[in-house]
Order: sequence, then C-alpha cells, then structure tokens
Amino acid sequence: MRFFFHTQTDARHTDTDGAEYGSYAEARKAAIQTCGQMMQDAPEIFWGSRPWSVTVTDEKGLIMWEIHLDGQSTAASRGLEGRTN
Repeated sequence: MRFFFHTQTDARHTDTDGAEYGSYAEARKAAIQTCGQMMQDAPEIFWGSRPWSVTVTDEKGLIMWEIHLDGQSTAASRGLEGRTN
C-alpha cells in the first residue's frame, strides 16, 4: 500500500512520491517517526512557530491520519528565550 506524508512546518511540503508499507500499522508508525525527525531536524524553529503537522493520505487521497505538534511557551518561560543558563 502506498501512503503520502504531507508536512507543514513554516512551509508546506506535499509528498508526491509516497512510500510503500505492508500494513496500516507500519504507515502509522512512520507518521510518528516523521514527526520526530522534523523536530530533530529543526528544534530551534519549533518553539514560537505555527503548529506543525503531518497528514497521511492513501493512494486515493483519503486522509488516514493527522498529527499536530504545537509547542507553546508559558508566561514563566517567555523571558528566557536567548538565555543560555
């Protein structure tokens, strides 16, 4: 089965190639891993940006899963940005 992983960070990326997975569980696991990789690749822009998301569709374009990531600073931490200690 082919699944497409569309991502939204500060820019939208539409997956036109997709990837083959043997089961729905494997594709769902890949969606979670995609989120982890996005955060690992750009942690410095995650905080304070718009919510990030991964939307997984099947070959027919049906949305199978959506994962939304939204990190928010609280009032207690807003003055800490840029500090190293």
